[in-house]
Amino acid sequence: MTVLEFIRQHPAQAVDVISSEGCGHVTPKRSLALARDQPEEMEILDWTVCHSSFSGGAWHVLAAAPALEQEPELKLAMA
Repeated sequence: MTVLEFIRQHPAQAVDVISSEGCGHVTPKRSLALARDQPEEMEILDWTVCHSSFSGGAWHVLAAAPALEQEPELKLAMA
């Protein structure tokens, strides 16, 4: 599940996102807007949720960058 999908499942709730890029806070108002609209800047919103918990009136989400797509291996042909 991506961070955006998580936010859409918990609209109008505060979400703290922790990642290797740093920490971010999504306010309940912004969360509700993200649940309704497709954001122009995805940035960390397309990252994968690794863990989530709820405490202190907010969701705390640990996110990881999506895996890079690897090019198919090149194969050498014997002549």
